[in-house]
Amino acid sequence: MKRKLVALMALLAGLALAQTTATVSPNVTVNIPPVLKLTLNATVYEFNFGSNASGTVSVNGQNYPRASLTAYEAFLAGNATTPLFAPSTVTGGTNDAYGTLEIITNQSAWTVKIQSIGDSTFPALTLGNDRVKVFAEKVSGQGASWTTTPTPITASLTLFNAGSGGQGKSVYRLYYLFEMRVNDPIPTGGLNESIQITLVLTAP
Repeated sequence: MKRKLVALMALLAGLALAQTTATVSPNVTVNIPPVLKLTLNATVYEFNFGSNASGTVSVNGQNYPRASLTAYEAFLAGNATTPLFAPSTVTGGTNDAYGTLEIITNQSAWTVKIQSIGDSTFPALTLGNDRVKVFAEKVSGQGASWTTTPTPITASLTLFNAGSGGQGKSVYRLYYLFEMRVNDPIPTGGLNESIQITLVLTAP
């Protein structure tokens, strides 16, 4: 009996050692989309030369008078220091001076440029689209501005870009100025028109 008990215990011990294991192999799936987000808080840059706007806007270290009747008359009288005027107001912008443009991306290299100017309703300004000058000023983040001075707008004009290491959030200030000339052929009814400037953010 004793031998049978010992044999049974040995058998049970052998069975315990012979237990099998179970395994599972789950997959880990990672899906990261490309992110290219461009936003601008300003919706309208208005140059109203018949307005009562006052003051100046500093762009790249130089002050420009806001478009107003007083500033325009001073310009016509030869009492202005510059032919460039800042907007009377900037709807949605900052302090009626500029728009804040933000880029959020996970791409290393990217470019912000003017994609197109005008539309079927207003394809061009009577005095010429090149009278509108643009200046992009870097505030934070990546990349660098291509506009070292207020530059005439043209389609495909690069405003700023990052050649590498452009991931994250970048912030730029977008200024527009308008150039007046004393001999501009203004009709008796005046001018009241607008153009749409479309910006695009691309990555190679």
